[in-house]
Parts: sequence; structure tokens; C-alpha cells
Amino acid sequence: MNKYSPQIEIYPDNRFNLQPDLFPPPWFRSQRFFIFAIVFSVSAAVSLIYNYSRPAIYRSCATVLTSAMTAIDDDSAIADVQNVAIQKQLLLGHELLDKIWSRLKASTPASKLTDTDIQKLLTVAPIADTNIVEICAEGTDAEFLPLLVNTWTDVYQETRAEDIKKLTDNTTQRIVDELNGLTDKINAKRAELEAFRKDFDISSSGREENEPLARLNGLNNSLNKADEEEVKAKAALDAVKSAIGRGQAIVPVQEQGGFQALEKRLQDLREKLTEFDNKFTRDYMVKKYRYDSIPAQIKKLEAEIKNKQDYGKRIVLTEAENKYAAARQTVVEIRAQLTEHKKQVAAFTTKFAEYDALKTDLEGLEQINRETQERLVKIETNQKEKYPQVTVIERAYASSTPVRPDYGRDALIAVAASLVLGLFTVWIFNYLTRKQEQPSAITLSGIHLYNPAAADALNYRQTVARPLEQKPSNALASPLYRELSSHQLRQLLNAANLKGKQLIGFLLSGLTIEEASSLTPAQIDLETATLIVGAARPRTLAISSSFKALLAQSGNRPAWNTDQSADDLAVALLCAAVDSGLPNPGEITAAAIRHSYIAYLVRQGLRLSDLEQITGQLEASVISSYSAYSPPQQGRSLDEIEWLHPALADIA
Repeated sequence: MNKYSPQIEIYPDNRFNLQPDLFPPPWFRSQRFFIFAIVFSVSAAVSLIYNYSRPAIYRSCATVLTSAMTAIDDDSAIADVQNVAIQKQLLLGHELLDKIWSRLKASTPASKLTDTDIQKLLTVAPIADTNIVEICAEGTDAEFLPLLVNTWTDVYQETRAEDIKKLTDNTTQRIVDELNGLTDKINAKRAELEAFRKDFDISSSGREENEPLARLNGLNNSLNKADEEEVKAKAALDAVKSAIGRGQAIVPVQEQGGFQALEKRLQDLREKLTEFDNKFTRDYMVKKYRYDSIPAQIKKLEAEIKNKQDYGKRIVLTEAENKYAAARQTVVEIRAQLTEHKKQVAAFTTKFAEYDALKTDLEGLEQINRETQERLVKIETNQKEKYPQVTVIERAYASSTPVRPDYGRDALIAVAASLVLGLFTVWIFNYLTRKQEQPSAITLSGIHLYNPAAADALNYRQTVARPLEQKPSNALASPLYRELSSHQLRQLLNAANLKGKQLIGFLLSGLTIEEASSLTPAQIDLETATLIVGAARPRTLAISSSFKALLAQSGNRPAWNTDQSADDLAVALLCAAVDSGLPNPGEITAAAIRHSYIAYLVRQGLRLSDLEQITGQLEASVISSYSAYSPPQQGRSLDEIEWLHPALADIA
């Protein structure tokens, strides 16, 4: 299509003068540039003059350790924040500043300064978590600042040394006075303790070692032994009575030898009689061996043994009863003595507690005395007045570079601020002087002008201008189908029923609506997640896992019969488009959805020559039209792109 210049129509109306608009003045002669230049120049000049008129401020510093340096074999001291804060106040105190001013007032630079001026120059900055402070002086005289700081440190060291010496002397005298007072108190307490010990017969500082408690322990031990003896005597008495009740032979210990001899003789006679009975008759033994004498002896021995047993029972029972009675009497007497002695022990315990309290008081005074003596020894041996608690780590020196102001940075800020001020002034000027725009005279048929003078100028330009060269247009034609975004496709899927969702899924997999309507279950392989489409030139297409779930809802086959027409499916698609609420639902057709899928593939850089392996046979003009969607890079194969459309990733 050829391009022609628009038609220009001129109307004879002289109410407007467009000549100034047709030939505007150059930018450097405009009123806005003039305002900007004035504001920028004045602002930059004033700010730069102020910037470079400020005096240079120099800084000189020294580093001071506010506690004594530790010995080489000692650990470093812990940071004392409180001491550092105190030293900061002392460094800035009026007394120290007066001494500094007195020492410096003889010098020429310092003669013009007062102590108040010196105070304004000095600053103290503690370094965090250390005992170090940085003392600095800031001013315009770079040569005087290090002299001031070094004098400051010298005066501070001297003052600190004097204070330490005075403090040491005062502390030593105070500790000596404390020791004298403690010695008097200790002597008085010892005398009181000794008198108390003699009055109440306290022989030992150990409580158990004194006579009342020692005797109490003896009585307790005796009572325990007496109780034990009573138990033993009672057990022995019970055993004797039990043996007598069972009929056992009981004889005294001293009679046991004779008793055993009688039993031995009786046993021998009985054995001899048994031996004769086994060999001879009784008549024969009577006639020949005087047998009748053996039984008589046996009876005599049995009677004698019985008499001894009866006598032994009486003797043993009497002895056991006497021992038990004696043991019981011993326990009763010891208990009576123990009860009486406990009263004496209670009184002694009370007095001993008082004695122990006096002794504890004396030990406390002696402990305080030892600690005080140790303090005095430390103070006398440390000699802190010889080793002041201040160390100058680094002295001050003259600086050739000012710390402020930064002239270069401030100059850039001044110029930038002046530039912004100029632009803001021009904007304010345009805002305040803005006029209402005239209605446009441009129409679709051409350009309408109302000033004959403007016509002459335009005729001149049209005469000079050369005709436009007619070149073929490379612009893409408008697409035949509407392209749907992934969001719109998801919205469409959510509004569709099962049949509509499956149809959209097939279209977004590369099928046409005709191929989808005639699709059979044999062409669907859910195990491999593929579709086999086309009879003459079969092509294998991939399906997503969520699309497989949709097909499973209808028995692993499409939700329509194979004899259903494409028009019926198009109606289901139209219903989904209307229900989705998308604009212009009539444009949402099967061809538009398939076009959106093809555009998605081509935008990934798919080679156009491989497109038919997914979409099937396409006309050459259709393939050529999709070249507009292809990115400016080398084409990619099917293995290098993503086949599945994003809208099918999460359908349900």
C-alpha cells in the first residue's frame, strides 16, 4: 500500500497567528533558558563564595592510656568504663584548663587566647571497650594545635601524679589509723575471751573436749553398753528357761567336767551290759560274772546324774536371774546419772555458745586486721606515685590536611543544588505562566489551518520536501486469531466442565478440534503420557500429569463419543468462554486456543521447520506468519524447548 502525504486544507480565518509556532526561536534565546541561567549563576556564585570563604579546620590528637600498663608477665587489665568517664571529666575540668592556660600564656600563639577559648578547642573521645582516650584539639592554626595537645597531656600527667601521691599518703595514714584501732579492739576482745573461759571452766576451744561434754559422752557410752548387757542377760535367762522347759541337761560351767565324766561312765556300763546280753544269758552271767553289780552301778550313776542336773538347773537359773537383775539395775542408775548430768551440759552449752561467739568476733577482727595489713603492704610496695596511672601512647603532631570543610565535595553539592534550583524555578515559571490550549484543528481527512500566512509557509515546505520513497512494508499483518495468555487460559479451564477442560487440554497439546472430536481410547497411552494423532503422518504428543488425571475421570478416554461433531465441542467451548467472564468470549475459539499454543512454542525459539511435528501439516503462509513470534536467535530443536503449556500444569 502506497503512502501519501495528508491533504492540507486552508481556511481564510485570521483570528490566529501561527507564524511564531512554525518558526520558533533557538533554545538558547528562549525565556526559560534565560531564567534558568540567571538563577543557576547567582545561586552557584553565592554558594561557591560561601564555600571557599570558610576557614580550614585542622585537627591534632594524642592517645592516652588512663590506667597503668601491665607487667610483661601479667594479663591485660579489663576495661574500666567508669574510670575512663571520670578521667574524661578531669581532662575537661576547669582546674586542668587553668593550668594549661597558665603554661601557654607566655607563648606568642597562646597569648591571644583565654582559658574559655582553649576549652572550645579541646575534645576527649573514649575508645570503646578500652581504657584509652583520644584527646584532640581542632582549630585554624595547624602549628599551635600539637603544642596545645602536648601541653595538655603533660599537665594532665603531672596533675595525675600529684593526685596519686597525695591519695597514696592519705590512704596510708588512714590504714595505719585503722590498724591501731583494730589492735586495741583485738587486745580487749582477747582479754574478755580469756576471762570468760576461766569463769566457766572452758578448758578447750573444742566443744567435745571439755569435761561436761566428755562426761556426757562417757555416760552415753556406758548407757549403751549397759543396755547391751541387759539385753544379753535377758536373752541368756530366756535361753536357760527354754532349755529347762525342753528338759535339756543344764549344769554350771565349773561342774560340766564331772558331769561329763559321770555320763561317760554310765555310757560305758550300758555298753558293757549290752555286750554281755549279746553273748550270755542273765543266769549264766549272774553265776559266773556277778552280773547283778552292773545294773546297780547304772542305777546309782543315773541317780547321781539326775541330782547333778537338778542342782545345775537351780544354779544356772539363779545365776542368769542375778545377772539380768544386775544389768537392769545398772541401766537404771546410769539413766539417772545421765538425766542429772544433762542439766549441767545444757548450762555449759549455753555458756560455750557465748564463748564461741566471742571467739568468732575475735577471729573476724583478726581477719580484718590481716587484710588491712595486706592493703598497707601493697600500697607501700607498689609506689604508685613513681608509676602514674596515665601513659601517653602517641603524642600529637602537626597536620597539613584540614579535617573540614571538604571544599571539593561541598562545591559539587553547591553546583548540583544550584542546578536543581534553576530547573525548579523554570518549572514554577511555566506553571504560573501556563495558558489554556487552543482546540486542535486536526481531523482524519487532513490538516486544517486557519491562517493564510501559515499556508505560504507550508506550501514552501511541501515544495522543498522530496516525495517519500515507496518501500515495501515489513510490518506484520494483524493476527487472524486472538492470542490468550496463560492466566486467561487458566481462568477458562476453571470455568469449563470436564468435556471443556479435556478439549482445551487437547488443543493446548497441538490437536485441532476435528482431531479431538475423532480421538479414540486406542490413541491415548496414559502409561507413557502420550497421544498418537494422524493417520497419514502420525505424530506423538506429550500430555501433562494433571491432564492424565482429567482423562482418568472419564475412564481413560475423552468425555465425548467418537461420533460427536466438532460443532458440538465448539458449543461446549463457547459456554466455558462465557462462564469464565473473559472479555469478547466470541473470539475464544478452538483455533484461538491452538494459535496461543503454537505461539507459545515459537516464542521459545522452536525451529519453524519442526513445528509440523507437533501441530500437523500447516500451510506455508501460516508457518510464515508465525515467524513474527520467533526470537532473533538460532532456532532450537524439539528436545530443547518445553512442550507442555503452563496452563496445563495445575488443572483439576
